[in-house]
Amino acid sequence: MHKNSIALIGLLIVYLFQPLFARPYVPADLPDLKIRQYEFDTYNDKRLRVQIANDGKAASSACRLELAIRKIDGSAVTRTAFETIPALKSGKEEWVTLNATGILPSATRLKDTTFRVTVDETKIVAESNEDNNETWHNSN
Repeated sequence: MHKNSIALIGLLIVYLFQPLFARPYVPADLPDLKIRQYEFDTYNDKRLRVQIANDGKAASSACRLELAIRKIDGSAVTRTAFETIPALKSGKEEWVTLNATGILPSATRLKDTTFRVTVDETKIVAESNEDNNETWHNSN
C-alpha cells in the first residue's frame, strides 16, 4: 500500500508541473462595431449615409466615423471628414451621415472618388473584433 501512495504522489507531482497551454484571451462581453452598408445621398452628391451596427455582446461608447478620401480623378490625396457615432446598445444600429463638401472640389461627386470609411477610427471602443471596422469604395 505504501508503494501505491508513493506512485500516486509521483503522478500528482508530474501532473501539477505540466506547462499550461496558452490560450488567447478574448473577452466575451465586448461590443463589435461594423459598417453594415452605405449609400450616397440622392439630394447632395457630397454626402454619404452609413449604417453602423453593434453586433457585439455589450454596449459601445460614443466614437468616431471617418471618411478618408484617397483618390480624386486618379490622383492620390489625403482628405478626411468625420462624424460622431452615438453609443450603441448590443444588437442595435444607427445611420450616420458624413458630409464631404468641405474636402471635395465643387465639380467632384463623392461616388467618383476612392475612399475608405472607418468606424471607431480612433480606437476608443475595445471590441471583440477590430478587423471589421472599415470598408472601401472604388479601391481598384
